[in-house]
Amino acid sequence: MKKILFCLVALWLCHGTANAQSKEKGLSWAVETGIGSEWELGGRAQYGINKYVALEGVVKYALDFNDGANWNEITIQPGVRAFSPEFGPGLKGFAALDLGYGIMFDNNFSTSCFALDFSVGLQYKQWYAGYGLGTLHNDGAHKDHLFRVGFYF
Repeated sequence: MKKILFCLVALWLCHGTANAQSKEKGLSWAVETGIGSEWELGGRAQYGINKYVALEGVVKYALDFNDGANWNEITIQPGVRAFSPEFGPGLKGFAALDLGYGIMFDNNFSTSCFALDFSVGLQYKQWYAGYGLGTLHNDGAHKDHLFRVGFYF
């Protein structure tokens, strides 16, 4: 718990310098949460190449309560995020595809697997919200459908 609080305080202290940067070009940071067939909490580092494309690195923790089992999931995924032209003041659409590595574990069992995450939604200034599909692939596909909300620093 102390580590989580320390990370939140560090993110807040870095907010002033990160907020001065352009959200369309250069490095920006975001935190997000999602709820659906699981609850997840994640962080994102995003490097904007131009106003339509950004490369990103995502780290997420999820508590999966699908089918009555309480699985813990941790994923590390690089990916790409594409943006639409603005169709309102500060409002634009986005789509993201992240591929990487994931670990599922509970008290008795753990497994590592390929992780894929797809998101679509709307971004308004520093806030974004949308639909997310997260899958972990080992012997079969484990799918989670989520509503996600995030905030850029």
